[in-house]
Amino acid sequence: MHVRLAILLCLIVVLAGCGRRLSVDTVPTGFPTPTVAPFFLERPTATPFIPPPTRTPFPTRPPVTPVTEAGGSQASAISSLQVLPVYRDALSTGWSITNSALLGSLTLTQTNVVALGQYAIAVTPSESTGILFFTITPDSGIELRRDQVAALRLRLSGGDTPIANDGMTISVVGSNRVPYWEPNDNSVSLEGRVTDSTEPLFPETRLYFLGLNRAIAPGEWAEIYVWLDDLIYEPEYTYVTGFYLKTSSDLVTKYYVDQVEWLIRDQP
Repeated sequence: MHVRLAILLCLIVVLAGCGRRLSVDTVPTGFPTPTVAPFFLERPTATPFIPPPTRTPFPTRPPVTPVTEAGGSQASAISSLQVLPVYRDALSTGWSITNSALLGSLTLTQTNVVALGQYAIAVTPSESTGILFFTITPDSGIELRRDQVAALRLRLSGGDTPIANDGMTISVVGSNRVPYWEPNDNSVSLEGRVTDSTEPLFPETRLYFLGLNRAIAPGEWAEIYVWLDDLIYEPEYTYVTGFYLKTSSDLVTKYYVDQVEWLIRDQP
């Protein structure tokens, strides 16, 4: 009797458990439909990290290091050169700017923006191109031989406006016939250049090729060096007879020049 009762109770328990079991095909309500985990989805293309531009220091020394035959330092090499002034508060004797062109205004005695001394040159271009042209006069008695001229050095500022390093070019000109500038001097030629070419005979070098790696900021003076031996496509000539600064008025609306001078090698 007891055995039959125990078997009956076990059977009841088994049947009750089977009644609560869910079918494998049954999905409980109230649960979201299974989806692929987010980290398996296709990710959007990431924007690459672009580092900010490096702030290269403003050049305070010549961009090219002159080296003496004895292998001396840059400072000693420059100090060994003789200085021939072109402008220090006034034009030096034998120099002229009367051949300048396309300028709205030009003064040699400006006092508001000065690098050294009392005065500086102030220039305002009037056209799309303005040219400040320094030339040696026929009666100057100056003789600048190309093989003795190392560099042109000057200080440049935009006053209260910046000067873009691609907004100005500097060119040194010369002659094979006379040691002074003549407007129709055709004694210099460039090999392979046709005579009626509209391109300038002497290279016009932009400021960024002269080591100026950023714009000249407002209120700042930059010391510019034009090392003649580093100029590209320079023709061969005997005498340096002048140089000019050429601007585009949409990039440089005004500028100031001070302490203009040549660096000359000792005569052998």
